[in-house]
Amino acid sequence: MKPMRWISLFVCALMVVPQASASVDEAWLEVQEVLSAPEGRSLQEPVIDLINEAEEIDLRRMTPYASALVSWSESNPEADVSILETAIKIDPELPASYFLHSRRDWRQGSYIESGRYFLRGWLANFQYEVTRRHLLMSFLAWLIMGFAVASVAALLVMMLRTVRRSRFDAMTVGSMVFERANAVVFGLVLVLLPLLAGLGPAWLLVYLFVLGWVYLDQSQQLIAVAICLVLASVPMLADKWQRALLREPPVTDRVAVMLDERQLNPSALREFISLSDSFEGDTTYHLILGELFRMHSAVESAKLEFQAAAAEPLGDARPFVFLGNMALEDGNAQLAIQYYDEAIETNGLTALAYHNLSSAYDLNRRFQQGDAARARARELAGGRSASLGVRGRDPRVRYPMVSSDDVDEFVSGLLPEERLYVGFGASSWLSVRRLLDPLSMVFWVGGLFGLGVLFVRMRWFPPARECTKCGKVYRLDDEPGESPVYCRQCVSVFLQRDLVPIDQQTAKLAQVRRWDRWSAVFRRVTSAVAPGGYQLVQDQVGFGVVLGLVAWISLIGVVVWVPRFLEVIEPTMPVQPVIAVLSIVFLATWMRSVIASWQRR
Repeated sequence: MKPMRWISLFVCALMVVPQASASVDEAWLEVQEVLSAPEGRSLQEPVIDLINEAEEIDLRRMTPYASALVSWSESNPEADVSILETAIKIDPELPASYFLHSRRDWRQGSYIESGRYFLRGWLANFQYEVTRRHLLMSFLAWLIMGFAVASVAALLVMMLRTVRRSRFDAMTVGSMVFERANAVVFGLVLVLLPLLAGLGPAWLLVYLFVLGWVYLDQSQQLIAVAICLVLASVPMLADKWQRALLREPPVTDRVAVMLDERQLNPSALREFISLSDSFEGDTTYHLILGELFRMHSAVESAKLEFQAAAAEPLGDARPFVFLGNMALEDGNAQLAIQYYDEAIETNGLTALAYHNLSSAYDLNRRFQQGDAARARARELAGGRSASLGVRGRDPRVRYPMVSSDDVDEFVSGLLPEERLYVGFGASSWLSVRRLLDPLSMVFWVGGLFGLGVLFVRMRWFPPARECTKCGKVYRLDDEPGESPVYCRQCVSVFLQRDLVPIDQQTAKLAQVRRWDRWSAVFRRVTSAVAPGGYQLVQDQVGFGVVLGLVAWISLIGVVVWVPRFLEVIEPTMPVQPVIAVLSIVFLATWMRSVIASWQRR
């Protein structure tokens, strides 16, 4: 088998780190040789060596090496599954190894194991910092699209539900001012006002929608206003999403993850190294960089950074402990004692300095002083000095912990221009300005206009009614005999039957049948085209909006989110189960809407 280009890429990435030459890299090169060897030697021993070398410096996640093993296993589908198990061992948070393992198990008929690894892969998706960020960004885009489409669908259905009454009230206003012919023209002008003003169809739809708010009850009006707010905010939310997607997280965030999770990440290290000119002399920066170098086996570079961190008088004692530990591991116990003494002089309560000093005294055969230092360490640490900090190559040596708290301290001391260097974006009002985009203004202006019309009509011009029997639109104040439920004709025909001629009863019954047929067609078509539409037509607006929201989010997930986002974020993921679940949810909500529309007689 020829040497593999993917392995070379990872090796080159690590070699960019200055003076990286220690045993973790050597152990990985041995693993590489076994994978490349034509005779197919056992991988067990090199892997054990790699894990042992990582444990010696408390390295828990070797992400580049795990990614390389996953890539090799993917390009060699007949290879032993132990390669993937090794990848899981050296980075338990890398999702690709679980998904590839799930695929292998499925092909081999181990369906329960396949499902278990699939679920573990999804859990790892939210643990691994790279996929977690991209998944959250994709969820945000998915929700924005889902809310936008569901809101537009609800807007159209609610507008169609009330447009007859809006037209009738417009004609009524016209008849108050003009003769009948002119009243019809005036009514049409009121209904089509945005088109006649040259504002376009979007303005017309929103205009007709807000005119119908007066026909809704209070809870439905709140939902209608919320629809306008959601749709007006979509351009701003989309712009914020795009800016957040294009901007990488600050390097300090990735460094914090590296320190807390003891992770190899050469690319983040290189980026952090590039800041050295800007933060020369910053003690916290040198301390963090020194520990990153040590984790990546760049021992000599780490020493230089710790020396720079120790240059500040009366500063942090930890750089001296680091330098003392590294001298002790090099076999120079006398130099180590000098560094520990400086650490104690800087901070007399440094238990780690006393703990490591006792080992240095022991190596110099100064056992009495070693016992005294050991006792002092236990006193300061409450009897647990051997469990403090991070283990070193020598099991007796304990290194100070450098964590995300130190990164937070470093970030808190940055000037505004320095925050730009590490990747924090400058505060910007550009996204907020998108609230004034033409599309947003349609809903802002339309919503405000609708609230004004609603306020006026609730006080001086009450809404028209729709007969629940024949569908006729009428006003209670037109003439006596009307009721809030039935028009005057239906009251006469169905409540005063004996006083109405047979031919009028027959005509009214025919009108009722026609209305039932057309309203049934409208309900069924609406429920089929827009899930939740039947509930909206039946004035179950809250339930209809929720049903439509679930349906549209599920459909957009199948059509857009899975192929455009999920398959790109994690190509090794089997997406068929995700598509199946989303399809079932969509079909369930769609059927709930459609079946309800056919049950009414």
